[in-house]
Amino acid sequence: MSDYRLTATPALGQENSAKEVPDSFGLEENLSLALASVAARSTRGEEVSAILSGLLGGSVPKAGTLVEGEDHVAFWIGPDQWMVAASHDDRELLASELKERFGGTASVTEQNDGWVCLDVTGPDLPTVFERLAAADFHALEVNSAVRTVIEHVGCFLLCLEQDRHYRVFAGRSFAHSLHHAILTALKSTVAIRHAV
Repeated sequence: MSDYRLTATPALGQENSAKEVPDSFGLEENLSLALASVAARSTRGEEVSAILSGLLGGSVPKAGTLVEGEDHVAFWIGPDQWMVAASHDDRELLASELKERFGGTASVTEQNDGWVCLDVTGPDLPTVFERLAAADFHALEVNSAVRTVIEHVGCFLLCLEQDRHYRVFAGRSFAHSLHHAILTALKSTVAIRHAV
């Protein structure tokens, strides 16, 4: 029998990607989430919304929003489509659990290995992100979720704390490009502040 073991590899690799981040900011890969997409099947949108509402404690994310329940977070990704996240340690088999819950009303797809999740923290993040994407970041409130493009990479950006904590999801294959773009904007913002 082989002694080889499979080990999950972060999208940014094993190196410490936070080492170059300016002191007032945080930028790190979030490895703690299990992800699954939920898409209502034809004519089943209302049923799926009702089931999702029960999962999240009474609300369903509308366009541009996210809803945080007791154990799950969901955000809108398209008409009758949502991304659902939960603690990976508690719900590693999230997609299987959701398939049982939604039954034949929705198509559920595991997304764990398809995305990179970057948490960005620090002061006045709208000023940083307005260098990166075409969105009104100064208008973002807590529980906003916008679809945007950063460095030609399609992303979902969630506002977890107004002006101070954003979570960015993008395709895993773009992890290094996205990390580099955000890191460059953070450094640029700090340089400009010191120059003024």
